[in-house]
Amino acid sequence: MGSSLATNTVFIYRLTLVRVGQTTARGVCSVLEDQVARARYVFDPRVAFRDLLAGARQPALWIAFATDEIQQRYRRSKLGLAWIIISYVIFVATISLFFGNFSDLGHAHFTVYVAINFAIFMFLMGNITDGCAVFRVSKSWIKSAPLPHSIYVFKSIARSLFVFGINLAVALLILYLFGFHLHLMALLAIPALIVLLVNAVLVQTTFGYIAARYPDVDHLMQSLMRILYFTTPVLWVRDEHSAPGLRTTISELNPFTHALEIFSAPILGKVPDPKSWLIIGVLTLVMLVTTLVVTGFSHRRLPYWV
Repeated sequence: MGSSLATNTVFIYRLTLVRVGQTTARGVCSVLEDQVARARYVFDPRVAFRDLLAGARQPALWIAFATDEIQQRYRRSKLGLAWIIISYVIFVATISLFFGNFSDLGHAHFTVYVAINFAIFMFLMGNITDGCAVFRVSKSWIKSAPLPHSIYVFKSIARSLFVFGINLAVALLILYLFGFHLHLMALLAIPALIVLLVNAVLVQTTFGYIAARYPDVDHLMQSLMRILYFTTPVLWVRDEHSAPGLRTTISELNPFTHALEIFSAPILGKVPDPKSWLIIGVLTLVMLVTTLVVTGFSHRRLPYWV
């Protein structure tokens, strides 16, 4: 009889555990459903400002992330970071050799023109292509660590800015080697760079959320980048193709055209086109509003998308 009583006690105990486990599972599911529901319907555009400020207060973290990614990329390479310079110089030299005679500028002037514009163009293009993947490549951190999403954006921009700094230094060296000098006009490139950096944050944040939800956007932007490469005045000089026509219209509708104008024109000793500054200013405001809206809808949902 004692054995039967013990058996019944064990059975009741196990049954109780099963019921408790089921209740706990239902509770967990209920909590998760509530979280998904809140993530689905809550819209708060102010979260963009809070997230950006929280990320900006931790520069040591995103600089460390960016440094680690750069080291990982070139770790097994014999030449290491020198490949950044080599690939840049090869491109500028090739374009100068094959396209220099098609420009009304002198060969040396055209080489300097390509060097400056290609450096900033690669930075702008990287902001879009890297921005589309900025959250997807960091999904393990997003799902496991409660860090501001802007940390990953700042990390990506810091990495791109490092490469851009090297390319720009080489471009300025080319400028001096070909007998050109910087003037006080070149200081106008500083506010232009600040504006472009602000746009880089807005662009990467916006495209990062959109591409996390719709991965096809990444492939679409990669295709568009190939078109922008030819419609942006890098291989050709804008002032030499200003006659009214379809080609000029497409070029003027290209935001990269105006971004290159406000940054590279002062370095080349020219006053930037005021129209380009106006267009970039309007686009910055549009991107700011777009980022607020997209972040407000997407911030809570991101862990479920990546």
